Amino acid sequence: MRKMTLTALLALSASASAAVTGGGVPAPAPAATMSQPTLVGYAELPADTFAAGPASGAWNGEGVRGEARFSRQPVQGFSGVQRLAGGSFMFLSDNGFGSKANSADYLLRLYRVSFKGQQQAGSVPQVGSFVQLRDPDKRVPFRIVNENSAERLLTGADFDPEGFVVAPDGTLWVGDEFGPYLLHFSADGVLLEAPIATPNLAGLPTLNGGKPVVVGHRGSSGTRPEHTLASYREAIAAGADFIEPDLVVTKDGVLVARHEPVIAVVGADDKVIEATADVHSRPEFRDRLTTKTLDGVQVRGYFVEDFTLAELKTLRAVERLPKLRGTAYDGQFEIPTLAEVIALVRETEAKTGRKVGIYPETKHPTYMQQVAGFNTSQLLIDTLVREKFTDPSRIYIQSFEVGNLKELNSTIMPKAGVNIPLVQLVSSPDEPAYDLKAAGDTRTPADMLSDAGLREIASYADAVGPYKRWVIDDQCQVTDFVSRAHAAGLPLHPWTFRNEPTYLLPCYGGDPKAEMRQALWAGVDGFFTDFPATGAEVVREFTTAEVRSPQNPAFANGQPNVSNLPSSGGYEGLAISPDGKTIYALLEKTVQGDPKGTLRLHAFDLATRQWSLAGRLALDSDAEAIGDLTAVNATQYLVIERDNKQGAEARAKRIYLLDLARKNADGTFQKTLVADLMNLADPQRLSPNSVNGVLGFPFFTIENVLVLDKNTILVANDNNYPATGGRGADVKDDTEVLWIRLPQPLNLAR
Repeated sequence: MRKMTLTALLALSASASAAVTGGGVPAPAPAATMSQPTLVGYAELPADTFAAGPASGAWNGEGVRGEARFSRQPVQGFSGVQRLAGGSFMFLSDNGFGSKANSADYLLRLYRVSFKGQQQAGSVPQVGSFVQLRDPDKRVPFRIVNENSAERLLTGADFDPEGFVVAPDGTLWVGDEFGPYLLHFSADGVLLEAPIATPNLAGLPTLNGGKPVVVGHRGSSGTRPEHTLASYREAIAAGADFIEPDLVVTKDGVLVARHEPVIAVVGADDKVIEATADVHSRPEFRDRLTTKTLDGVQVRGYFVEDFTLAELKTLRAVERLPKLRGTAYDGQFEIPTLAEVIALVRETEAKTGRKVGIYPETKHPTYMQQVAGFNTSQLLIDTLVREKFTDPSRIYIQSFEVGNLKELNSTIMPKAGVNIPLVQLVSSPDEPAYDLKAAGDTRTPADMLSDAGLREIASYADAVGPYKRWVIDDQCQVTDFVSRAHAAGLPLHPWTFRNEPTYLLPCYGGDPKAEMRQALWAGVDGFFTDFPATGAEVVREFTTAEVRSPQNPAFANGQPNVSNLPSSGGYEGLAISPDGKTIYALLEKTVQGDPKGTLRLHAFDLATRQWSLAGRLALDSDAEAIGDLTAVNATQYLVIERDNKQGAEARAKRIYLLDLARKNADGTFQKTLVADLMNLADPQRLSPNSVNGVLGFPFFTIENVLVLDKNTILVANDNNYPATGGRGADVKDDTEVLWIRLPQPLNLAR
């Protein structure tokens, strides 16, 4: 065999519907067999087919080198195919012997393969010249196996090529699984530019396409006593974008962070029912125990407005939920002021450069005005102005009441010369806004969140903070609330997401990340969580700059592996649009955080070099990966879906027609079954593996599909040389090439 020249490769056919001769399209099978996909051509390339080159197979699965098993280069397996002028085909070799560790001496090539007599049993393809992929100009920015050689031939330990296309200019584009990368070669195999990484285009349906924000609910209240500097510090370190201080007021008019004005609720038996401070154990404050009406409810306890700041500073925080979260940190932390919270945020910025925001809530403003005697909305703005912390990108002001938000919007903020985003909080259906209820207004939360109610909220507030069941109901079903809020121009930040199983619906199986992911896919623009470390981790799944597999070279040399794609989950399918302008690259496996069983289809514009997310493919429930992608017309593509089984256990080996212009209700592409590869009619007995006139194709991986004409497709397996199992436990997998006549013609590009 010899290397193919640049001129020869330029003869590749660029059109899926171009006429072919010789080994092209066999004659139709008898009409009686055409009710199902029918085998009209068949050829077998023996597994032990070798080409010129150095000895290979010396490395084992742990990357340890021994004696070479083969004196030359195995030609197979094949992971991509395109048609050449004259009727022959170009097949892309896979990465070698099945893994990065054992393929350092397998050279990456494209082989010319010719077929004759495929309409008769026993046809054997002829392997001709090849194109050697290489990097003589040192475009690869990381170390490769043949780093210091002149030609720098690429190997299966450098890249895992799984598909290729030919651009209108004759250059080659190859999809890789290790990065995953898009690789650009000259027609004779020279790498033309550095590998192109895959951006993490999650496509979350936020209002403006921005990154969802993580709000540390009362700090990191799942791991430290809430509303303490320790809790806020923990939330910041965990990756929260905002920390939330609930604000109440002291006797001397200072805003402090507590969940409620009552810091210890005491029953008639003198036992503490709930507390956030150790006040009931302090005899010096026993005279402060009293009963007050808080939003229409009689509450016995200790109230912040009955203490000066100096007195509050003598108290220490305690865990509000001791039976759930323990008491390890009780008695260690003070009650902080709003000014101290702001100082902590500034301290973080000075040390790290990270600009964390605050998300203060004005607690019970009607109560604070009528009972405590303070307008806490005014106090809040006064404090922010005094502390010079009024950047609208770093603050949200929230309230469950309506009146104080309207006052902030119309009067208080304009007078202060500030414009800070306001958030209308909305509770569960049975908890109306207290100021509305007190004024005799009968509007319910459902009324507030109706389309008309959302439009009213948008007239005075900038976002809405709903109880999370408005977004995802108690049956784990996403409602229409996000779309309606977004239609009103309102981003939304639901509350509260917690890790403990007691707060999770059964459908999440005890996994708090599953709940957060569902909310993000529903389109929320952020969320409140008691565990911001978990929230930030989930959001990072969608906002990390790149999609990376565990084999990505960035993780070499002992660096932490923070991959977000399963092993060998990169670009298994690569196709080019019929107009030659766009490359479509389909991942083999699901990106971490994406809906289970969905695969991203990326579009790469050859003119602008810009990536976009074309959409997602939803795999069948019994499928686990895809095998290849090829164009039919401008909007329709064939895709192979498969399970991870072979031989008698194989079930899902199917080819679908994917329609990029039509989507299902969940946003995934609509698809139509074209061929079940486990049930192909073989009336002419072309394959020796057919049984009773039916051929099954039970190989572990099937990675080649190509449109030959409107009625015929070519399909071939990848034999993962020298794997066995497709046709028998101890039988080496040959590469079987199928010509399949379809029952219904494809609508080819013209």
